[in-house]
Amino acid sequence: MNMRLLDSYVELGVAGMARAGKTSWFYGHVGAALLAGYFMNQEHDLPEHVKEGIERTCESFRRQHPEWFAPPEPEEADPVLLKRVIKGLENNVKQLRTSGHGLALGVLALKALRQRPDLITPQIVDGLAAMLEGTTQDRPNRYWGIDNYFEVTAADVPDIPAYQDTLDMTRRTYGELHTVVPGRVIDGVMYHLAGETIHSITHAQALTDLERFGYDDLVSAGMANHRIQMHLNRQIPDFVLEDEVKEPAFVSLYDPQYWAKTYSDPHALKFPYAALDLLKRLPEAERAEAERNACKLLTIIP
Repeated sequence: MNMRLLDSYVELGVAGMARAGKTSWFYGHVGAALLAGYFMNQEHDLPEHVKEGIERTCESFRRQHPEWFAPPEPEEADPVLLKRVIKGLENNVKQLRTSGHGLALGVLALKALRQRPDLITPQIVDGLAAMLEGTTQDRPNRYWGIDNYFEVTAADVPDIPAYQDTLDMTRRTYGELHTVVPGRVIDGVMYHLAGETIHSITHAQALTDLERFGYDDLVSAGMANHRIQMHLNRQIPDFVLEDEVKEPAFVSLYDPQYWAKTYSDPHALKFPYAALDLLKRLPEAERAEAERNACKLLTIIP
């Protein structure tokens, strides 16, 4: 079987996430994009144009940041170090921070390390631990109309009933994708809006992977945070609806129009990876509308 670029992205993605994440947790997105492309290819029967699209965007990231994506330094692996990654995830489910980025990024790393235990090395784990520490820090005015979202608790979100299980969470998350509005600056503050909607999917998908891996305590705590996140995502002013994406440019996550571009935003790979994985969980009859709404987000990813 011929190796292709995609097959190298598990190792390069982990190395890139660890190196960049040590500088700033936000830069961990770029390595995560390679991991998302890798696992998308592993878990779905992707058309060739999708594989080529993943590689085109990932190779663009590698050219921009060659120092992040050099092969990992040879070091002896130590499976015990994985506990530091799990600890970083535990710290990220204590309360909602950074739209669940600690889980969206950290679980991709965990998934890669479970598949490639030879990558559980001191330098890689140091970088991942630093990134996960960073994702617990955020600005309290992240959401419109709320001065300090750190103070919002599960008791404050009666509009989002408690999830019965991760399937219920998946359904509800897709049920919120009907309104997609590009981010904008309001009164000098940047609100991500559509970006936060993307994060509701990546956060939910990470929780379903943690469930598959057997981390039930993290899933329970994480689902409570996800409910709070869904409530916060609803806090948008009416006037931004003038920019709402009413119709997606296409209705399939595999659409050639989407995969023909080279993207600058790592969510261009992270979102379809998460969305495709969650779509598989939905009953067949619910998938077409869910996928159509997901494509509203793909329509505006840069």
